[in-house]
Amino acid sequence: MMFYTKTWQSILIITGMAVCASSIYTCNVQAQSLIEKENLLIAQNLGGIARKIPLEEIALPAMSSAKTATNAEFNQALIELKSDGSLIYILRGKNQQGFEVEVQVTPSGTVIQVDEQIDFSAVPEIAVKAFKRWAPNDQLISTWRSTRLGEVFYRFTIQDFWLEIATDGSKIIIYQKKVRY
Repeated sequence: MMFYTKTWQSILIITGMAVCASSIYTCNVQAQSLIEKENLLIAQNLGGIARKIPLEEIALPAMSSAKTATNAEFNQALIELKSDGSLIYILRGKNQQGFEVEVQVTPSGTVIQVDEQIDFSAVPEIAVKAFKRWAPNDQLISTWRSTRLGEVFYRFTIQDFWLEIATDGSKIIIYQKKVRY
């Protein structure tokens, strides 16, 4: 009987945490039924907690670093609470060439990641070959260069996925697209 009670307590605590987190920000939540006859659902995978904010709320060091790194005009901002409790700003806009840019930066101004849309012709041939090997028949939607902590990846966006390929083609990561708010 004690095991049964502790199990229900755990289920209720997890459910409460899921409800609280999902009420802060609507995100893509996957659920799995633990007890089918009672239709009890527990959140299995919560996305990051993020919300849109006005550009005026961005900390000055963060905005300054993002503009210096990209020379972009930003038109959208989000603040995200990471799983380790830290905060980052996500700034979106366009660079001087008219390509989309997304920058992740800490409130103190440390640039974590810069994603820039680029022309397909700017991608190294080895990365293009790797993309064509993994998605030979897929229609390419956009191409991006992603720089984070000194590493550069090329992102190939296709219908339901995007592939990130290291500059030398040695590492390939495939992601399923999520809805971002």
